[in-house]
Amino acid sequence: MKIHPLFILLALVLVAACKKGPSTTPNGFSFTHHVQKNGPKPKAGDFAYFHVHIRNGENEVYNSRKDSPETPFVQVPTAEELKERPSSVLDVLTLMSVGDSITVIERIDTLPQKPQGFENATEIIYDVVLTDFKTEAAFQEEMAAAEQKKEAGRSVVRAREQEVATLTTQLVNDYKAGKLNDRLQTTGSGLKYVMLEEGTGPQAAAGQMVAVQYYGALLDGSSFDNSFQRGEALPFPLGTGRVIPGWDEGIALLKEGGKAMLFIPAALGYGEAGSPPAIPPSSELAFYVELEKAGN
Repeated sequence: MKIHPLFILLALVLVAACKKGPSTTPNGFSFTHHVQKNGPKPKAGDFAYFHVHIRNGENEVYNSRKDSPETPFVQVPTAEELKERPSSVLDVLTLMSVGDSITVIERIDTLPQKPQGFENATEIIYDVVLTDFKTEAAFQEEMAAAEQKKEAGRSVVRAREQEVATLTTQLVNDYKAGKLNDRLQTTGSGLKYVMLEEGTGPQAAAGQMVAVQYYGALLDGSSFDNSFQRGEALPFPLGTGRVIPGWDEGIALLKEGGKAMLFIPAALGYGEAGSPPAIPPSSELAFYVELEKAGN
């Protein structure tokens, strides 16, 4: 039986493709290109925007889509800088086009102290997606415009501080006088709250990023912290222990746009020790809260 030379060539190409393993970056990191668009790539000095999923085997340790309020970005270093201080993620970003997806592996066998979550691992796995990149000039122009817009928003929030302080003081006084009893709800943990305004957006959910405006006070009426003075909501991943337990539980009761007054017992706040000097031991805390954003 005769076989056309073209089929022999195709068979050899297929065999070679099957045998081909992961590629290697200029600094020796092993990577696999899952999606390859073959478009323009970031150059040294450009700013690259990306999402990254960090894994220990199949176990997720970090996911920027869930754990970061904004898309991460980095200025791309020169080849010489990368050679001096190798980075697996930075290495692959220089090989990617917008929309590309790469998995890169960084060996940690020889590290004297391994990162948290990788104590018994020999490698860190990064799944990287390049979402955008822009020149330094375009980046600086965009940052200046964004900062101007943010500052305008901060001014609006700061202007509300006295109004919110007055409302919080009134609600605390009403709480101590028993005037809120018909509106006060209590959870199984002992958290008490008054729903001041139902939100119309998505429900806050554990594991998602939320942004919360707040005004915190002791039951003597003195304020110990508030976001209105700063002009910015506090972002954090809900239900992960980044805030006091009373917040993780209380904010989960809200929908985006919702407003509430939380009365948090010491056991769900700063406990018997308190948080000196602002919060005395065994303090019940009062928080006026607004869920500005729920989810990424």
